[in-house]
Amino acid sequence: MKDMDLESHPTTLQEENRKKVHELLKNTHSRIEKLIQKTYQQKDSATTSQLRQLRTRITGLIAEAEKKELDSFGSHTGNIDEFYENEERFIETPTLLLQEVENALATGENVDVFAISDLVDKMDMGFSHRIELTNKNLSEYENRIGSKKQAEREERERQEKEIREKEQKEAEEKTPAEDKTEMSKTFPSEIKTSSTDDIEDETSVTSDTQAHIKKDELDTETLSKLYSYINILEQKFENHYPEVSYDGEYIADKQWKVELSKKSVRGSIKEGRFKTPMLIVDNYWKSIEDKRDIIEMIQAKASTIEQNQYVSLCFINSSWDQNIKDWARTYSHQRLGFFIYDLLEDDLVYNETDENNRKFAFWHSTNGTRSKLTQIVDQLIEDEEYFDLNDVMEHSGLNLRGAKKFIDSLVKKKALIDVGLDSPKYTRSK
Repeated sequence: MKDMDLESHPTTLQEENRKKVHELLKNTHSRIEKLIQKTYQQKDSATTSQLRQLRTRITGLIAEAEKKELDSFGSHTGNIDEFYENEERFIETPTLLLQEVENALATGENVDVFAISDLVDKMDMGFSHRIELTNKNLSEYENRIGSKKQAEREERERQEKEIREKEQKEAEEKTPAEDKTEMSKTFPSEIKTSSTDDIEDETSVTSDTQAHIKKDELDTETLSKLYSYINILEQKFENHYPEVSYDGEYIADKQWKVELSKKSVRGSIKEGRFKTPMLIVDNYWKSIEDKRDIIEMIQAKASTIEQNQYVSLCFINSSWDQNIKDWARTYSHQRLGFFIYDLLEDDLVYNETDENNRKFAFWHSTNGTRSKLTQIVDQLIEDEEYFDLNDVMEHSGLNLRGAKKFIDSLVKKKALIDVGLDSPKYTRSK
């Protein structure tokens, strides 16, 4: 690990970084406003539209940075080395983002929206993946700083010893032989007593660390249930992939990326020139007890979601307050699906009247089944032998364009043939 400022306690550093990021994002927001005005005056409508979407996302990030509970928002665990490296990146990303926007303002060249968007993506990931401080890595910090102070103390004593020996030698050279005995009493060759300041330093490290431990680690039962749940989701995310988007498009031909940690599972699909996530399915540990806090957090998250993007989000906790569960059963948003999972009761709570929630519940539940599109086609052929696009749309949730794209892919693979008849109809190839 590179040299870190051990005088900054991890929890103090984390809070200071939150404030720095909040200020950097506010400054970036004001520069984005000016950049939008610049591209608007240049009649670059495409860039102006993209910048407005980025401004909305940054507004949401500012709202998250205002919340002190951000410091425990992380869904990842790590040692003290990884913590400091992660915090450095957390500060570095918004700094680079502000620089990129300022450079775009200062030059007459075309705005590199891709570079700005990529940094906003990294900033968004930085918020949800800060390393959570635990007793273990706080103890590791205590050991590190204790070792550092011990090394500094030993070096100081070595230097003091060298000075004493030098002074003693110089004094002996100037003093008559009969006074050497007395002189040796005045300048002992070595002193190994620890100063009061050293003792106080060691005591302050221990008490400071204990004072900064914000919460105990999860108990064994909760941890066991959490890991079991994460393992089940991991198998789903690794062995399956979404085929139908929230708006009925066919997306099985796109890359499904899976990211894992001890307390989270995320899957995403990106598309377009700027590789913007069109779909994010996220599950991670989030302990919240106040209904107001969770409402504000979800509303802030919803404000960051762009057009043509959908997020299906699940917060995991050992148990949830009944008021929060009641609210989750009523929440509905056209681009944000929201779920909460109760570990102790093995209960997934969400608004079951929301069509998209029903579509994505599979990715948050411990069981659940879903029929693959090829299975739906097989069933249609078994029931009627011939089917058309309307049948596919009715049974799959695909829209017309999505159904056509899916069937065309099977025809190209020679899994189906178009038998025509009175209108386009399909059946299995012989």
